[in-house]
Amino acid sequence: MDVIDLRVREPGCTGHPIVRLNTLLREVKARDQDIKIIVNPEDIPFKALKLTLKKHGYEIISVKEKESYLEVEASPKR
Repeated sequence: MDVIDLRVREPGCTGHPIVRLNTLLREVKARDQDIKIIVNPEDIPFKALKLTLKKHGYEIISVKEKESYLEVEASPKR
């Protein structure tokens, strides 16, 4: 399982968590594996995360709410 940790916001436009998520999902999709995404819901709201995953061909398996972030596990649609 690949882990994508987006809790730290990097500088610049391409450092925004949603831009990084899209880039990383394109790379991970080629490996056809389950993924875990750790994200601050203030940076990427859950609805936007859900739509992005669907766009890249993933379905959500589980969502865990931690102190200040979400852990979302997803797998490729088969």
